[in-house]
Amino acid sequence: MRKHSSWPRRGLVSLVPLALLTIAGAHLARGAERTPDEPTPARPECKNAGVTVTFIGSSDEIDTNGRGALSGVATWLQNGDQRSVRLEGYTDKKGGATGNQRLSERRAQAAKDFLVGRGIAPDRIMAFGHGESEHLTGAASRVVVVTACDIPAAVASETPPEPEPEPEPEPEAAAKPATPPPAPAPAPAAKAPPPPMIIAPVTVAAPPVAAAPPPAVVAPKGPSSVVGIEATVGGGAIGFIDESARAVAGTGGSWDARLLFGSRLPIAVEGAYVGSVQSIDALGLSTSSVLLGNGVEGTLRINLNRGRVQPYLFGGAGYTHYQLSNTATNTSSVRDSDDVGTVPLGGGITGRLGGSFIVDARATYRATFDDDLLRGTADSENSMQSWNASARFGFEF
Repeated sequence: MRKHSSWPRRGLVSLVPLALLTIAGAHLARGAERTPDEPTPARPECKNAGVTVTFIGSSDEIDTNGRGALSGVATWLQNGDQRSVRLEGYTDKKGGATGNQRLSERRAQAAKDFLVGRGIAPDRIMAFGHGESEHLTGAASRVVVVTACDIPAAVASETPPEPEPEPEPEPEAAAKPATPPPAPAPAPAAKAPPPPMIIAPVTVAAPPVAAAPPPAVVAPKGPSSVVGIEATVGGGAIGFIDESARAVAGTGGSWDARLLFGSRLPIAVEGAYVGSVQSIDALGLSTSSVLLGNGVEGTLRINLNRGRVQPYLFGGAGYTHYQLSNTATNTSSVRDSDDVGTVPLGGGITGRLGGSFIVDARATYRATFDDDLLRGTADSENSMQSWNASARFGFEF
């Protein structure tokens, strides 16, 4: 009895390894079925877009050229749902390293906020700050560099073809009777319609789409005349430089009207009417007497740039007619009138406030010749040399 009872146990033990191998083989077979040869997902290709977003110095405010560059980047992103960008901010080496790192991060975030404001999803934009640049110097380091990422059009357009449906089997012809009964000849039967044609779907790969070119930097719009024509009017203060002339005539007011050709060229030509009025106090004149001046000037102006704020230098020649006014009699050593040649020299600055409106300020020194008006009270041959500080406003065409 003991021998017969141990035999089933030994048989069961010997079957355990075989069962384990069978189960392992089934798992391996199912694993092979679960891992078909699937295409590897396409990865985006990234490259420098050739676009730099510029900023005003020591701030995270995007300047005009920077906003134009970002507008082009926004248009590129809107033309493809799989496109994304990486924004990397930099600074120059002015200031501390910690502050520059934070400034570069704020610049990258400002560029991202601009794109989000144009309708771009935030998850398609990555922003980083790198602080002080080792490869960029001066104003060129106040930038955010744009890297564009896109999935290649040829890869994105690939889709697995759908399996072709198998044609439906045609119905078998009915079996003919072994002995057909005699019958008159049947009329010709109508032809059965042909089986429907099954057209398998064909997948056509879309032609590769060329990447959008880098956005162009938008330049400020120039005047309609191209060369620049300015018309301005204004006024200021005027006074004599010679001490003996200042003892007779005090500081007064001036006014002028100017027409300039070539404000957008390196050298411009200017014509002007100039006028002035000064109090005069000399023995033999009434206390209400004034000295009036009216003249014209022609100058050449050297423009130092063509920007929104434009400094310049100028020089030329002119003529002024002086005469006494508000005096009934003149028994003084001052002449009633005089024609004086002038040589205006100086510099100024023009500001364009938007559109065609401009403001202008300048300082002028006028040397004189053939001035005899104050010859009786002054010893210098250039006794009526003067200074003039003035401002004006007008329009550029």
